Amino acid sequence: MRRKLLILAALVIVAAGYVFYWYSVAELVRRGILDWSAARRDEGFTIGWDRYDVTGFPLALRVTIEKPVFGQRGVEPGYMARSPRLVAEARPWALGRWQVDAAQGATLAIEPGPARPAITVAAASLAATVEPRQDGAAAGNPGTGVAATADGIAVTGQADLAIAHISAQAVVPAHEVASHLQTWLSASFDLKGMTLPQAVPPLGDTVDHLAATVAVKGSIPGGPHRQALAAWRDDGGTLEIGALDLGWGDLVLGAKGTLALDAALQPVGAMTALVRGYNEIVDALVAGGNLRAGDGAMAKLALGLLAKEGPDGQYEISAPLTLQNGSVYIGPAKIARMPVFTWE
Repeated sequence: MRRKLLILAALVIVAAGYVFYWYSVAELVRRGILDWSAARRDEGFTIGWDRYDVTGFPLALRVTIEKPVFGQRGVEPGYMARSPRLVAEARPWALGRWQVDAAQGATLAIEPGPARPAITVAAASLAATVEPRQDGAAAGNPGTGVAATADGIAVTGQADLAIAHISAQAVVPAHEVASHLQTWLSASFDLKGMTLPQAVPPLGDTVDHLAATVAVKGSIPGGPHRQALAAWRDDGGTLEIGALDLGWGDLVLGAKGTLALDAALQPVGAMTALVRGYNEIVDALVAGGNLRAGDGAMAKLALGLLAKEGPDGQYEISAPLTLQNGSVYIGPAKIARMPVFTWE
């Protein structure tokens, strides 16, 4: 009997300790939200909500924020993000890992610029996981891992765009790296079902999938976009594309390589590519007015000379893919002009 009483007393003490711990942590979370929001307001951000609460006892810490607003108008471009409800949840014994959900969706409004109208990005639902990551520890730069998914994305502006589903992962660095030889930011994304504003003959109006894995070598500093990118370029910064996979109608493209910025802050780079449906690329460029019919015929001829029969009997091209002087080349064939990036 005495032993049972001791066990019962120990359980009561442990339970009481856990209750005290949970409510103490919940109070720290409440205070942390208020302190963080106050610090952001001091930095010029707009941040607010209708109300918030911390619940979930005993096995979770659940922060529910009604009608959160977050944005900044003192930058170019200014932006404002809103959601009907945001829920963040963590286990009391694993507070470094948070699951964040906006099951009712969210909207991001970006103010217009000198060369473009306002842009609105709306998602029917959003979910993300945020946790510490040590991926960069060997380089002395651990960071925060973010994995996110979004469904039913609609982009409206100068042209409308719809995306059925996006998943993305990134490791956000804790601080800058020492040189352009080190990875500052790594990320990957997988996009499915992107409906374009209009069909591109003969590929159609829906990109079946687009996925990529990238790593930014060298740190991009804060400040205005053009100055920050120029500093990154001057320090030898590059964008390493570990894998790019595009499926659009009959077109299948896989590529990997390195991109950088030239003196005018325009993309340049060299990649290796495996292409199927290369004639469809040329036809689409001619149909869209990006390539003259005569140039298109020459491009088809040049690409045809590079093509080889693949394992399944379909012809494919394995060739260098280069970006230079504002143009895109597959092997020796110039297939497109690149848009001019203003980095507004």
